[in-house]
Amino acid sequence: MYVETVETSLDHELTCRTANVIPASKHFDDIFHAKFMHIIQEWKNDPSRGQLTQKDRKTFIENAFFETDELYFGRRMMTDLEIKLRALTKVFYKVLAEEPWSEDWIRAPDVERKLSKFEMHEDSVALAKEYGFTTPREAVKAAREAGIKNAETYKEAQKEGKTLKDIKLDRGPFDDIEIVYIAGTVSSSATSKIDRSSIYPVSVSSVANVLQNHICRDMVRPFSMAERFVNCTDTKELEDMRRFACNVCDFCPHLLDNDNVSLLVVLLILSRSDCCRRFEANGIRIEGSTISHRKAECMKNKMGWKTSEDKKPYDNFAQEFQTRVKNACFPAPRAQRIGGRKPPRNSSGPATPPIYAQPHMGYVAPPQVRTDHVNTSINVPAPPAQNSFAQPAAPMIKDQRSRESTGAGSSAAEPMDLS
Repeated sequence: MYVETVETSLDHELTCRTANVIPASKHFDDIFHAKFMHIIQEWKNDPSRGQLTQKDRKTFIENAFFETDELYFGRRMMTDLEIKLRALTKVFYKVLAEEPWSEDWIRAPDVERKLSKFEMHEDSVALAKEYGFTTPREAVKAAREAGIKNAETYKEAQKEGKTLKDIKLDRGPFDDIEIVYIAGTVSSSATSKIDRSSIYPVSVSSVANVLQNHICRDMVRPFSMAERFVNCTDTKELEDMRRFACNVCDFCPHLLDNDNVSLLVVLLILSRSDCCRRFEANGIRIEGSTISHRKAECMKNKMGWKTSEDKKPYDNFAQEFQTRVKNACFPAPRAQRIGGRKPPRNSSGPATPPIYAQPHMGYVAPPQVRTDHVNTSINVPAPPAQNSFAQPAAPMIKDQRSRESTGAGSSAAEPMDLS
């Protein structure tokens, strides 16, 4: 795909390219394109050449990348930003060379025990056989081709002003054919003992859709992709990146094997524990140490990063970017004051008494006069005793001041006069 794309866009420049000519643009991707097209032209001029194979294409891309990397970054001091960009650019050029979204990365059911694979779900074997699919790879490939055809049909319908409801798309049996992911184990017996019924099956249409929408599938400028990751702060774009990584874990876990460079792309976005939680939710048992081992193997064999110093630029940026994604997708709640409203500030000076007494709020019992000869300081006479026989009212005393007593309000029968 990449060869066809660059041939179409740069074919008119091939006659003036040489190995030592650098384009006017100093951008990494432009330098790479010039070198890559020169290699392609040399291959075309070779009379003994055969058909261009996938292996040839991968070799051409890697050779052009190493030359460009040495020219652009080599033999000079680099800033922290450039160190990050160099590591990420190497990852994305490796993705460009290997095309991990290809169905070729879906292994055959009889693959070596240490490598993961897909198996037909037991309830889908008959349906798959009915349509001529004997392996998961065949079913996924057919589902992908059907999806591309439907997308083209819908695109043409849109040009005619039609909506999705106006056209009939044939989805085929691909939503009903399901497969299960079997992780690699230490032995054949361990693989056979895996409980297939506990693993969540996925439809081949879902697998095909995630592969077709791989974040790097349409990428032709890997250095620009690296810049996109380093500079990305847009919440929606970060959410889209996380959605892609989660879909890989859920529907295409084979992309996270130790020989697939997509593992390093996903681990830029999701942490090791996030991947393991999604695996566990789908019934797939893969421990965090297994993810770490896969990552180390991929760095060593695919990227050539063998020492901790080699891995440091990638690891540092991955930790930083995972935090950025997490903060964008799961922002921390705003801090709330504990205990409700802030209490009023207490004055350091003496408090000024209110002019009027504050009224009681709510129900207050009526004042009562105690009858145990204790001064209650309440000038309300006691209510008359309740008796079944009528009692004569006590005569009204007109002048209480002339009364001889031990003191006004000294008893319950003689309340205090406040008039």
